[in-house]
Amino acid sequence: MEASSDRYFESACRHLAFVFITVDEQLRVQFWNETATRQFERTADQMRGRPILEILPEEQHATVQESISRAITTGEAADIEIKLPGAEHSVALVMIVSPIVDGQGRAIGASLGMRDITERKRLSQEVARTRRMAALGRVAGSVAHHFNNIFGGISIRIDTVLGSNSPMEMRRALRGLAESIGQAARITNQLAAFAESENTTFAMVELNPLLTKFIEELRRRAKPLRIEIVTSIDDVASQPFEATRLMPVLESISQNAIDAMPSGGTLTIEMKRLGDDAEIAIRDTGVGMSPEMLERLFEPFFTTKSGEEVSSGKKIGLGLAAVHGLVSEMGGTISIQSKEGMGTTVRLLLPLKGSPGMELEPTGQKSG
Repeated sequence: MEASSDRYFESACRHLAFVFITVDEQLRVQFWNETATRQFERTADQMRGRPILEILPEEQHATVQESISRAITTGEAADIEIKLPGAEHSVALVMIVSPIVDGQGRAIGASLGMRDITERKRLSQEVARTRRMAALGRVAGSVAHHFNNIFGGISIRIDTVLGSNSPMEMRRALRGLAESIGQAARITNQLAAFAESENTTFAMVELNPLLTKFIEELRRRAKPLRIEIVTSIDDVASQPFEATRLMPVLESISQNAIDAMPSGGTLTIEMKRLGDDAEIAIRDTGVGMSPEMLERLFEPFFTTKSGEEVSSGKKIGLGLAAVHGLVSEMGGTISIQSKEGMGTTVRLLLPLKGSPGMELEPTGQKSG
């Protein structure tokens, strides 16, 4: 009866519509179904007893080996996205790794179920492209407004230089010019990176190391300003995330928090997992905002900075309109709570699986 059940199970797995492979503790193939034969163009006879890693790109060996080993030793299942090179285009597969146990409950291997998600990723890329264009439209107006303010400050300082006979006054005006030009260049670079992202393959990295690195740099900036950095970071490691978009968001929010505490204070950064999402909260003990300001924060032309700060270009960037656009493009949401004299809290809710349509490999290459 047991042999009959085994044959029934093997026959069912052989004809599954998705790739189904089993491996032993040494990662050698034990079972290989017909869909695997079509996907990898190798037969079951050719692969039986062979290392599973030989069918996968070398750069993915470590991740796959670690996931299989973890499934066997701890019983923890995992899902991995892998990419196979193709004649015309690459093929994206999602691999589900699960432990196989014997009658005594001892792990003896792992099963690997793989499904082609190439078309799903293509559709996700179309959605991401639509989001990107909408976000870019929101950002463009904000950037134009900032440039007008910066160039207004440049014009005033040029008039000062041309009409002054005081070397000290001229040097002060020239320093202001240099700062304004530098800020305009930074905004241009940020906008260019944002606009070019449609054809760029972004690095997907673990969220915890990314946040740790950011906090280390933030501590160095905050220390001379008498701002204490307090953190509470849960471990959501091994979840791929898009560093190139998230870092500017964190930098912009944190800079706003620092600007809100000119006499020093406390900046708290917290991260915790909420289902398939990560919640990142950035809280300051600064001056806070009125309800009227809070309602206008995401307007393209709105800023809480003073006229002098805006015209000098010292403390402006793409602003919260751009931050909102970047967060939306990542499939996330942003919310802000603030009270005058009580500080501000910014909460980001971001998908841990990464942005739709983005690649997992840190290629840094542009397509087309």
